[in-house]
Amino acid sequence: MWLFDSSFLIDLMKHDPSAIKKAREVDEKPYIKAISAVTVHEVLRGLFYLGNHEKIRLGESMLSRFEIIPYTLEIARKSAEIDAELMKMGEVLPYSDTVISATAILFDLTLVTRDEHFKRVKELRIEEY
Repeated sequence: MWLFDSSFLIDLMKHDPSAIKKAREVDEKPYIKAISAVTVHEVLRGLFYLGNHEKIRLGESMLSRFEIIPYTLEIARKSAEIDAELMKMGEVLPYSDTVISATAILFDLTLVTRDEHFKRVKELRIEEY
């Protein structure tokens, strides 16, 4: 039912109260809790940049609790479609966010994020925290 954006996971690691509240809310429900392979990359990139091996270990542990949806041809195709449509309207989303959006749409998942720019993707269901 949910696909979590990198912003949510980062806020969760920072013990953000609204992210913790949302995590508790979704943990009570027996639905799918997933992340995109791109989200795994974004989170780990930040942790490796910090260079703190303990945080990397904790981050990997947290990531492993989610179903990780791989980047597929279907996701690449949908991501390219989203990107092209936004470009036609003179708008741009980062590559990673078009992939995350495509993943949520194709798997019929609601994206949990605080990032406003995802609202540009018409087909995407968003749940803020």
